[in-house]
Amino acid sequence: MAHRSSAPESEPEIRFLGYLAEFDTTRKLLAACNQIRQAGYKKTDAYTPFPVHGIDGALGIKRTKLPFLVLGVGLVAVAVGIGMQWYVNGPTEDFWPFPGYTFRIGGMPEWSLPANIPVTFEIIVLLSAFATFFGMWAFNRLPQLSNPLFRLDRFKRVTSDRFFLMIDSDDPIFDETQTREQLEQAGAIMVERVDHDMSDAKLPGFLKPLTVCMLCLALLPPALIYRARGMTNPEPRLHAVPDMDWQDKSKSQTVSPLLEVAATTPTFLFGDGRAMRPDVAGSVAWGELSTDDRFYRGYEPGTFPTADAGSDENDVKPEPQWLTTFPDEVEIGDDLFKRGQNRYNIYCALCHGYAGYGDGLVTRRAMSLNIQGKGAWTQTKSLHDPAVVAQPVGRLYDTISNGRNSMGPYRAQIPEADRWAIVFYLKALQATNTAKIGETTAAVNSVDAVVAGSKNTDKDFGERE
Repeated sequence: MAHRSSAPESEPEIRFLGYLAEFDTTRKLLAACNQIRQAGYKKTDAYTPFPVHGIDGALGIKRTKLPFLVLGVGLVAVAVGIGMQWYVNGPTEDFWPFPGYTFRIGGMPEWSLPANIPVTFEIIVLLSAFATFFGMWAFNRLPQLSNPLFRLDRFKRVTSDRFFLMIDSDDPIFDETQTREQLEQAGAIMVERVDHDMSDAKLPGFLKPLTVCMLCLALLPPALIYRARGMTNPEPRLHAVPDMDWQDKSKSQTVSPLLEVAATTPTFLFGDGRAMRPDVAGSVAWGELSTDDRFYRGYEPGTFPTADAGSDENDVKPEPQWLTTFPDEVEIGDDLFKRGQNRYNIYCALCHGYAGYGDGLVTRRAMSLNIQGKGAWTQTKSLHDPAVVAQPVGRLYDTISNGRNSMGPYRAQIPEADRWAIVFYLKALQATNTAKIGETTAAVNSVDAVVAGSKNTDKDFGERE
């Protein structure tokens, strides 16, 4: 049983904690732990300079309940995570104290379990980590602000070559005389009485008011935020980092900075009055330098007319020498035909039609609006028009790249290789309309026919009957 001193109140209170037995080997410590456990002692503890295998069982220490605590908190976290996400995205009825907000995006369901798994997983990890950390403290009865064993000189050797066994005086079968004898019989080389000066366990007097003050100060920011949410303030907001709010820069789609404001016209930093700067003439994106005029532009190198080249007497602007054959980088074959057909159906068929007669769905709709007087659409050119059929492959490639008349450019949407594939497929479409009577469509659509037609555009891909 525990014994307390009867010292006057003016003297420090001393509490008897139990007996500390010292051993010089792990074998003796393990044997003593087994004897003490078999004697019926429950409140015991051992101290060693290194882990000792089997000492948990010798002391009668049961497996920790911490995993079950973490499991329980994890299951609660599942309910909290899923329930919270369902609540904020689902209920919108007026009877809910804080109604949620339903997101309707792209026809997706208002609430779906798979979409809520990531957030739920994060909540499980967070709460389980808290349960592990604080649960360990609670099961180990931490924190202990003072430990009377540290005041014992002999106990300092626990970090080097001594082993100790402590029996708490609060143990139900503890007896000062009998317990001491049992420890000596167990092989202890020294049994020492452990007293605790209770004044060491008391918190400093200033700690309690300091804690109260800190809690009050911690509540001040959320209180000010809550107050600011329901009121307006004519004063500018507090700028904690002013250089982040007022940076020496111009944002997109804004006017150029002013250098000075004269009496007549202001002087801008940039002459065109825009803050955004266009790319320097001739700039090329990294890794996209294209020097091969045949593959990237569709004409023979060095034949592009200079800026001072004028028009002829018929006001026809000079053009480069367009390619009449496909560049060497283009692999002629069935794969090119299929790729061209795929790209043509995506980008071209809407206006030109799947057969190339200029009767795509967009064109039909636009022409019907013209008839109703609601539009001014220009009829899409048929790709079987003799003027189009006579165009060399380089000119067709340039039209796809840079546009012609009412047709816009597609160089930003379609890569160079796919443009050549479309030209190849276009020549196949034109060949189906210029074939001799009796030739089958399969024969005309063959790769050889397209290649032959691309090299003989002046013959109009064969003679008509």
